[in-house]
Amino acid sequence: MKGLFDHGGLFMSVFSRVCLGFTFLLTALQVQASIVLGGTRIIYPSNQNEVQITLKNKDAYARYLVQSWVSNIDGSKAPFLITPPVYKLEENRQTLLHIVFTGDKNKLPQDRESLFLANIKSVSAMPEELKDRNTLQFAMKARLKLFWRPASLDNSDALTAWEKLKFHKEAGKLIVKNPTPFYISFSDLTVSGKNIVPTESKSEPGALLMMVGPFSEQRFSLPVGAGSIVEWSVITDYGSSSGKRQQKL
Repeated sequence: MKGLFDHGGLFMSVFSRVCLGFTFLLTALQVQASIVLGGTRIIYPSNQNEVQITLKNKDAYARYLVQSWVSNIDGSKAPFLITPPVYKLEENRQTLLHIVFTGDKNKLPQDRESLFLANIKSVSAMPEELKDRNTLQFAMKARLKLFWRPASLDNSDALTAWEKLKFHKEAGKLIVKNPTPFYISFSDLTVSGKNIVPTESKSEPGALLMMVGPFSEQRFSLPVGAGSIVEWSVITDYGSSSGKRQQKL
């Protein structure tokens, strides 16, 4: 104990730096929450030249540098252009991001949706009083699902596609079949009141796993003691949650 107090000055110096580091981290996380996107998903009808999404800075004191791009699910480059690709967003201001498809429409499936990711990365501008100090800056990244929707698909059918899902149990798994041409994302999925939770990984976050692709199926591990009533709701085109439906397994 004496040794610790003998080096009290060093201990307090290290402790102060650790506290300061946590302060910067918390401040960064709080500040980055000031960047608000005008939606949680993007629907891109194939017969439109572009789609737009609002980007707003709610912070009254900080500016942000925002970088935007579209990728495939595996992170590779996708045939889209976001303008402006890099933008300085001033305090209490907003702008529109324009998303333009630059590829060959005929190379994408015409009978179903295709999925891409819109990536939005933001970092706050360094305050003048901190520019000459050793400080950390944190970049925050948001990813929005971008659904390319062929003109042959009806938007009204997309709103009711979730009602057509079929469920059954097999070898301790809940199997969900999607017979529609639309991607369907769950906002809630339970079996007899027990939540279905996917196994996340760095390459496959839960938001992608809690989704069933067009004309395909998804498998989930059933919770121990799960019963025979499945209940689900989904995220609609508008980013809100649908009503709930039930089915007996």
